[in-house]
Amino acid sequence: MEYFTIEWLKHTSIRIVLLNLFVWGTSCAGAPSHSAGAHSKTQTNEVATVVVERGNGLPPLSVQQHHEEPIAYRGLNGRVRNPIITHMFTADPSARVFDDRIYVYASHDLDAQDEYEMTDYHVFSSNDLVNWQDHGVALDVADIPWADRLFAPDATYCSKTQKYYLYFPNGGDSIGVAVSDTPYGPFRDALGKPLIERSTPGVEDVEWVFDPACFVDDDGQAYLYFGGGMPGTGENARVIRLKEDMISLADESAATIHAPDFFEASFMHKKNDTYYFSYSTTFAAHPPTIDYLISQNPLHGFVHAGTLLPNPMQNQNNNNHHSVVQYHGQWYVFYHNRVLSEKYGYSEFQRSITLDKIEYDSSGNMKRVNAQPGSVRQLRSLNAYTRLEAESFADQRGISVTPVIQNDRRTGMAVSDIHTGDWIGYSQVDFGSGATRVQMAVAGDASDGFEIEVYADGCDRFIELQGRRLGACIGSGNTQPMQWSNLSCALEPISGVHDIYLRFKGAAKESRMRMDYFQFE
Repeated sequence: MEYFTIEWLKHTSIRIVLLNLFVWGTSCAGAPSHSAGAHSKTQTNEVATVVVERGNGLPPLSVQQHHEEPIAYRGLNGRVRNPIITHMFTADPSARVFDDRIYVYASHDLDAQDEYEMTDYHVFSSNDLVNWQDHGVALDVADIPWADRLFAPDATYCSKTQKYYLYFPNGGDSIGVAVSDTPYGPFRDALGKPLIERSTPGVEDVEWVFDPACFVDDDGQAYLYFGGGMPGTGENARVIRLKEDMISLADESAATIHAPDFFEASFMHKKNDTYYFSYSTTFAAHPPTIDYLISQNPLHGFVHAGTLLPNPMQNQNNNNHHSVVQYHGQWYVFYHNRVLSEKYGYSEFQRSITLDKIEYDSSGNMKRVNAQPGSVRQLRSLNAYTRLEAESFADQRGISVTPVIQNDRRTGMAVSDIHTGDWIGYSQVDFGSGATRVQMAVAGDASDGFEIEVYADGCDRFIELQGRRLGACIGSGNTQPMQWSNLSCALEPISGVHDIYLRFKGAAKESRMRMDYFQFE
């Protein structure tokens, strides 16, 4: 057992107790481990008890948090692994439901950035909460002449215009709006200038004009919440109504929301007749938390009701940004942490998005969320006999996702940058009474050909089971990098519901091998 003190928290009442246990993990038979040896030593089941006196009118925190050990050894088949996106760094998740599917609009943390220099947004979607489809870039700062950085976004749909709207900040200076015919974009700048800027009445004294969150009430009225600032810079939370066109302001001036210890990350949701305004607190003498206010009016009358999300254990006591959404009768909170940056040796500026369930008590208050993987179950299985997009997966190692271009137009996305040893995992694929073949759409340039092995039930850190090799598809070395070819191969019979894992062999070191989709027969 280990006790230690965090120096910058020395003026708070805080004690962290860590209980360290270790387990040994093995990789799949026939598949070499990505770790340094045949076994990898991994840390698991760390528990921290945290008590923080916060001041600023906020009650103290006393919580237990569980350190998120590597997903390999938690038995997470059929559960959310967290983080939900592993092939790139993402942050500031805005989760919305459109057409019975959750879409998440995320900032993109660049691998090499050493400050917040995000310049595009990516969109991900899922109908099961575990397999997430990468829809690619929805908006790029290169297409917005008046902007140079894209911080936390939000999106909504307007039934009157039948358009989707993406609200985005230019750093901390102003807020714009982009429009699209689809929830995944691409979005285009709707105004060619900011919608809200420092000269907007009621905004002049806001330190950071950013973090827009759009809320559409039951009567169709849209509200935009925004703002942020350091302690001592005044009250920085604002709200203003939007007109029916969603790209102009209905109020002459923005209104102030009185939120104790407000820092950034405004969000609004409604449950029954209660409005919940949630936000990130400051770093003043404590790690920032996601707190919330409640009211019977979306503009005023808010009262502090508690803390929704303490700072996650693998977030380095750093910033957070969240959203709240209801899907299939359950409420969820999306947020980011720094699990992958810790694991792979990156900095605090590389974040990863994750999710957890929200529960309400009998009074309508949100219960505190203690962030940990495995608490959210997969909602449905994948149908093995429909087209399965390669870029819609639960986990991976080594791959990227890039656009499919046909006739100079983006027609979809595909898994790319594939090398020997890379793999992709798909959670809970339903084979029904049985499958014996698989079809794959691939393109590649491996001169000696390539092999795509198909495993059921894990291996190589996808889940904790050993896994069973069903077969392999062999690609010819003559496959053209820009030309899609159909591969078909026989498999050992498989029925029922299984996790599926595709492992790649033979791809060149500088690979242009790509995979678009696959389907079982």
